[in-house]
Amino acid sequence: MFGGGYVEQQLRGILRPGVRRLLPLLGWLHARFGHEGGPDRAAGTLPESDQHRVSDYWSKQFEAMRTDNSYWLNNKLVEESTYRLMTDTPKHWLEWLLNDYFAEHTFARSLSVCCGDGAHEIQLYQSGKVQCVSGFDISAGAIKQAVARFEAVAAPTDRYWFEVRDVNALELDGTFDLILSTGALHHTTNLEVLLAKLGRLLAPNGYFVVVEFIGPNRFQWTDRQVEIANQILSTLDPCYLRDGHQTRFERPSIESMLRSDPSEAVRSADVYTLVKNHFDVRYERFYNGTLLHQLHPLLRADLANRRQRDFDSIVRLILLMEDLLIKNNVLPSDFVFLICQKRDPSARRSG
Repeated sequence: MFGGGYVEQQLRGILRPGVRRLLPLLGWLHARFGHEGGPDRAAGTLPESDQHRVSDYWSKQFEAMRTDNSYWLNNKLVEESTYRLMTDTPKHWLEWLLNDYFAEHTFARSLSVCCGDGAHEIQLYQSGKVQCVSGFDISAGAIKQAVARFEAVAAPTDRYWFEVRDVNALELDGTFDLILSTGALHHTTNLEVLLAKLGRLLAPNGYFVVVEFIGPNRFQWTDRQVEIANQILSTLDPCYLRDGHQTRFERPSIESMLRSDPSEAVRSADVYTLVKNHFDVRYERFYNGTLLHQLHPLLRADLANRRQRDFDSIVRLILLMEDLLIKNNVLPSDFVFLICQKRDPSARRSG
């Protein structure tokens, strides 16, 4: 799942004009510490009923997301702008990673954390740079789609491996010289344990690549984000908005987040610091998303990618405003691209 776990799919059903529910303290505790027990639950896993709900949810999402223009990165202007922030080129970040950053590298075994439907993994295989591609995901439906991608190109069965596994209770043996986590860590409750396990699974000279949403937990956007987003919306003619009339951007309720996907952004705000505590970062780029990620689903998606100069100008101006606000430290970036290696045992770990 690229960047934010395709957050817009939840936003479209959650963000509606006038939603202003106050959450009871029990709801907050439920979201922060899980449905059963407290923060010291040994495995940090979702209850079985929630695991099934997450699995079913993502089984249905991937195909729809590929063609949904309301998803921000399906807008070609946003896609190119984002890739330039990530890599200084208009190339897809994975193409750049394999052919530019890793131009002199090949890999024996890759592992994809929460691989989804295998869209990135088939690129790894077809690049010829990875001998054996591996991945796991909690969604059985997504794993079937991933396997089908490899079967469709007649990939030998010893060149790939996919299984249904829970990221919060991961048990794997062996080592991998390339580990990818694209939109997976912000769905993980048991982050510290997972990152320690990935560190053990990573070969001594291997690489851990992270493409992640690092914004507020459970999409509880900051007051400043909400205020600026609504100021932008208020300046737009309603003909450019999804519902054809003025609307407001609101935080989703935690209750609604739990209903749609209990794993979504469960500890997203902790991801960046914890990754840096467990690994040495060799390459770091923030790729924004603090405004347009939330606003794009509220715009007229049918106008995207149609060379509509007025609509495209609006998107470009939001991209520019977002970038200026982030560069001037008014807003933080909600997404990051990291290329990491094993932590030097002699390096001092920050708290």
